[in-house]
Amino acid sequence: MSLNVYASSVYVNFNNPHQQIDGFGGMNAPGWVADLTTEQATKAFGNGNGQIGLSIMRMRISPDSNQWYKQVPTAKLAYSYGAKLLATPWSPPAYMKTNNNVNNGGKLETQHYWGYTDHLMDFASYMGSNNAPIYALSIQNEPDWHPDYESCDWSGSDFVNYLNSQGSRLDPSLKIVAPESLGFNPVLADQILNNPTASRNVDIIGGHLYGVKPKNYPLALQKGKKLWMTEHYTDTDNANDWNKAMDVGLELHQSMVANYSAYIWWYIRRSYGLLTEDGNVSKRGYVMSQFSKFIRPGDVRIDATESPEANVYVTAYKNNSGKLVIAVVNRSGSSKRLDFTLQNGTVGSMTKYVTSASKNVVYGGKYQVSNNRFTAYADGWAVMTFVSE
Repeated sequence: MSLNVYASSVYVNFNNPHQQIDGFGGMNAPGWVADLTTEQATKAFGNGNGQIGLSIMRMRISPDSNQWYKQVPTAKLAYSYGAKLLATPWSPPAYMKTNNNVNNGGKLETQHYWGYTDHLMDFASYMGSNNAPIYALSIQNEPDWHPDYESCDWSGSDFVNYLNSQGSRLDPSLKIVAPESLGFNPVLADQILNNPTASRNVDIIGGHLYGVKPKNYPLALQKGKKLWMTEHYTDTDNANDWNKAMDVGLELHQSMVANYSAYIWWYIRRSYGLLTEDGNVSKRGYVMSQFSKFIRPGDVRIDATESPEANVYVTAYKNNSGKLVIAVVNRSGSSKRLDFTLQNGTVGSMTKYVTSASKNVVYGGKYQVSNNRFTAYADGWAVMTFVSE
C-alpha cells in the first residue's frame, strides 16, 4: 500500500456542538429467528476485547402478549450492560384492525385507540417487571410499507389523531418514537411535528434508510426532537466482505453528519449481521465497533473538517470529562497523512485503533498532542478511531 506524504488539515472545534449521541445498536427478534445466546449477547453488548459495545437493542412488541416472554432474556442481559431498549410494534392485535389480520397492512381502528395504548403500556410494564425496562417506545414500524407479513398502515394524519387522543396516556418516562417510516419520509413526520399536541407527545423522530441516504431533518431539530435511525441493512451479502463492510462505515459517518443520535442495524446475528450465524463478530460488526466502542451515550458530536480530501471522512465527539474521539473512514486505497488542529480545547494524547481487511480494532499507535496539534496517518481502505487518553 502506498504512503501519501501530502498532508490534509483537519480542524476540530470543541466549542461547536451538534447532536448528543444516544447510541449504536441492533435488532434482536426471538420468535422470528432464534434468540441470541448468552455468549452472543455478551459479544454484542459487552465492551471488552472482541466485543462490539452496542448501546441500544431494538425488539419487537408481538401482537400476542403470550409471546412477550421471548424478549426477556437478551433484553435483560443487554440492559445489564447499560444498553437502552427500544420496543417497536409491527402490528396491533388483529381484532383492533380493519382487516382483522396482523399481516397485509390494514389500519388501526379509531375505536381501538384506547386498547392499543393499553397494549403498548402493558408491554412496557411487563418488560420493566422483568428487569428489562424500556427506554424508547415506537408507535408503529414502517407505517408506509404494505407487505404481506406483520404490518399496519398509518398516514401522517393517523399519527396526529392517535397522538392527540392517546398521547397523555403514554408513560411520560418513556421516549416516544414515530413514525419509523421506510425511508425516513418527512411527509409523515412533518404532520406530527406541525401539530402542537402531537409534536408534544413525541420525543424522537425515527426512520429507516431503505432506498435513501442519511439526510438532516431541520424541522425535527427545530422542534427539539432527536433523530434516530432505527433500522437498516445495506445488503444481504456476506458480512465478512470487506468492501461491503466499508459501505457500512460510510453510512455510519453520513448518519452522524446528518445529526442522527442513534444508528441501529437490522438483525444483530445474521449472515449479513454484526454477528454471523456462528456467533462470531463480522467485519460489519467490527466497523460498527469503531464507532460504538468509543463513541458512548452522552457524547456530543462537535465540528470537524468533514472531508479533508476526496474519500476521507471525519467526525469528532467529546464528553463532559474532556474525552475526545475522532472517527475516520478512509475509502481511498492509500494511507493519508492528516494534520489535526484542536480548537477551543485540547487533550494530552490520542490512541489509534484500526479495522481493515486484515485488522479488527487493532491498536495503531499513540500520538502526542503538542500546541493543540498532532499528525497521524489514516490507513488506506480502513476505518479507524482516535481516542484521547
